[in-house]
Amino acid sequence: MTAPNAPEVDIVARSFTENGCAVTSIIYDPADAQQILYGTVTRDGVLVGSYYCADRIRQRDWRIVTADGHDLAVDGTPVRPLDEGSAVIVLTTILTAPKHEVDQRLRDATRPSQ
Repeated sequence: MTAPNAPEVDIVARSFTENGCAVTSIIYDPADAQQILYGTVTRDGVLVGSYYCADRIRQRDWRIVTADGHDLAVDGTPVRPLDEGSAVIVLTTILTAPKHEVDQRLRDATRPSQ
């Protein structure tokens, strides 16, 4: 039962394909603020990981959670993408690499070049 005068909440799912992966984003208020609540990435029907924004109002402080339920980290340091696009790139290109290459790719992507 909905309370009278309750604001209508508009949440939509948007899906697209990136690098052979299915990406689905859950978006609050798509017509106005377009705040991303979270997203998931799958490849061949298997979860690669998910991402979410810890500060939805400012759309910053992004986090990535791997398929095994852990925050993505490299050498003990959490990986914090700058935005949704960066999180999607990490999930669709780095985490889908062969297992033995993932850590090195993460290091390369998160360390400044010398």
